[in-house]
Amino acid sequence: MDELKGALRNVNRLLKESQEYKSYIFARNSLKSKEDLYRKVMEFKRHYTDIEKYTEGNPYEELYRLYQEYDELLHNSTVSEFLKAESAFSKLVKNSCDEMLSGITFE
Repeated sequence: MDELKGALRNVNRLLKESQEYKSYIFARNSLKSKEDLYRKVMEFKRHYTDIEKYTEGNPYEELYRLYQEYDELLHNSTVSEFLKAESAFSKLVKNSCDEMLSGITFE
C-alpha cells in the first residue's frame, strides 16, 4: 500500500508539473483577478452543470439557449483562455485516470 501511495504522489506531482496544469492555474488566477467576470463564469458553469444533470433526453436546446445567453461572456479573451485551459487539464486528468484503471474490472 505504501508503494501505491508513493506512486500516486508521484503522479500528483507530475500532473502539477504539466504544462496543462500550469496553464490552467495561470488562466484561473487571471480570471479570479477580475471578480465580476469570475462570478459570471462560475454562474455559467453552474447553469451548464444543472442542464447536463437535470435535463431529461437531449439537452441541446437548453445548452443552445445558455450559450446564446452567455455569448458575450464566452467571447471574452480571459474567459476563453480559462475555459480552454480548464478543458485541457480536465482531459489530461481523465486520460490519466483511464490509463491508471486500464484493465481493472469491478463486478
